[in-house]
Amino acid sequence: MIETKIENQILFIQLNHGPVNALNEAVLNGLIEAIENKGFDPNIKVIVIKGNGKCFSAGADIKSFPNLTKHERLNLASTSAKLFRLIKTCHKPVISSIHGVCLGGGFELALACDMRIITQDTKVGLPEINLGIFPGFGGVRRLSDMVGQHKALQIALTGENVNLNDIKELFNDIVKDEVELDQVTLALAQQIASKSADSIKVIKQMSNLDLSLESDQIEERHFVDIIDTENAKEGIDAFISKRKPQFK
Repeated sequence: MIETKIENQILFIQLNHGPVNALNEAVLNGLIEAIENKGFDPNIKVIVIKGNGKCFSAGADIKSFPNLTKHERLNLASTSAKLFRLIKTCHKPVISSIHGVCLGGGFELALACDMRIITQDTKVGLPEINLGIFPGFGGVRRLSDMVGQHKALQIALTGENVNLNDIKELFNDIVKDEVELDQVTLALAQQIASKSADSIKVIKQMSNLDLSLESDQIEERHFVDIIDTENAKEGIDAFISKRKPQFK
């Protein structure tokens, strides 16, 4: 259900649960296992999540819902929450590379990632209300934070597919087709992977903080400490020497 490969310090995680990469508990646990087992390797600097075949993910495995016990439904929700917390706290930037269909839980997975690149013809939305349920993987909260409550409510309460131009701030890039999607995703991942692992880690941590006094103090400590790292010494020396740095 999940395939992984590592190239040039990039961990590629591919959803492989045909035909539409539906997200059941096994798929979610597979994503968790891939990140926990490989994403914390110090040699990995970037994680890319993508879907195989025709789409990224059409969302939760709705066909299984009638047969799930209350305990199994709770496990599904808890597993999704665990995965999305892991994506946020793993210290590696996570890019979702999106094509075809990105609906419901699939859209919520994409929203949980740090960056998103998408093809212009991808179907995007939160259609759960059409089934008499709601987006239970944190999608409404994340979307409200990213595009505003008014837009998030319209998307979730109508259940309609969304025009990407109306939510273009969600995406790092909107590309023409799957060929360009792979090219742009790889280029971004490689550019990040060429940087200092220490800087990547701290920058992701800072992106998850608010602007409180406590956060200011955390950032101050990280700034003081990072100057002593080997990567910082290499980067500063390379700048002074007018050469390209060789980061670890």
